[in-house]
Amino acid sequence: MARKPTLRDVSRAAGLSVYTVSRALSNGDDVSAASRELVLKVARELGYVPNRAAQELRKNTRSSVAVVTASTSNYYYIDLMKGIQRTLRQSDRTAIVADIAAEGVYTPELEDATIQDLIQSRTAGVIATLTLAPHNMKLLEDWDIPVVFVDSIPHESATRVPSITTDNFSASMKVGAHLGEHHYSDWLFLVYPARWSTRAERERGIRAAALKYGADIEVLESENDVESAYATLTAYLDAPGRALPRAIVAGNNPMLHGALRVLRARGVRIPDEVAVVAFDEFAWAELLDPPLTVLNEDSETIGVIAAQTLTRIVDDQIKAELRGDPSAPVYRPEDRRQLSSDLVVRRSCGC
Repeated sequence: MARKPTLRDVSRAAGLSVYTVSRALSNGDDVSAASRELVLKVARELGYVPNRAAQELRKNTRSSVAVVTASTSNYYYIDLMKGIQRTLRQSDRTAIVADIAAEGVYTPELEDATIQDLIQSRTAGVIATLTLAPHNMKLLEDWDIPVVFVDSIPHESATRVPSITTDNFSASMKVGAHLGEHHYSDWLFLVYPARWSTRAERERGIRAAALKYGADIEVLESENDVESAYATLTAYLDAPGRALPRAIVAGNNPMLHGALRVLRARGVRIPDEVAVVAFDEFAWAELLDPPLTVLNEDSETIGVIAAQTLTRIVDDQIKAELRGDPSAPVYRPEDRRQLSSDLVVRRSCGC
């Protein structure tokens, strides 16, 4: 039996996006008369019969954006979402959160399922905080769904896709320089797995700083959740003959939370016995005893820029569709940005 023509066959033959073809076949008012006429002509010639159930599934006003996170236990995401939501409201859009590592443990199966769900719901666009698999990027591209990365970088094959990130190498150098000024010679970097792309540059920066200031450094990897950080650091310190490091750098909020629990359980005095510095500011860092020295990435501003970038891309797609043009996302070179960060010095580092 000959294969039945699909919506994608009509899209290819008409030279228009799948979205535009779908809207034309369902009498959408955001498609030009010329495009609708072309789509209906091509559909008749191919013998394509629309699947009404599928059309209903694909109907979308482009009013929602998906924010794909990897463990919302990281307070970085709270301020990030604040910036995203505030910016999207200006264009009458909302953000929904899809957490693909809710307990800090990432699985590719959950990522695949999440991307499938987002395509089926025809989200306007995606803001991703974790590098997505190439095959999922290809799916989103096929459906003309734009992606902007924050706190992570796209896969190396996605050379044009926007990313709004911190200059993590320079950020780690700032942390290391401050530890060096205190003349601490024994550092421990408690950090999450490399699947979070910020890991590589943060580790590279802290190692470079240790080399510059003549310090010994141990990099200790944990899964990206509080309990794992607690267990990993506990096992490390319990090793026979192991001495406390003079300084601990926590790679993010979950790593910090786990480390502070370990130090409190052991009665370790901060900063007299161990200095503590952490990535990512949070609301009550200055209320801890002692107040915590942190690297502030200003994730709210990152969220604002990411949402502004995605809004422009989606609005340009809508304009293209109204003209009857292809609606593939148009990315610009300036959509890839690295922002600086600030070291907020308090007392946990020994100041």
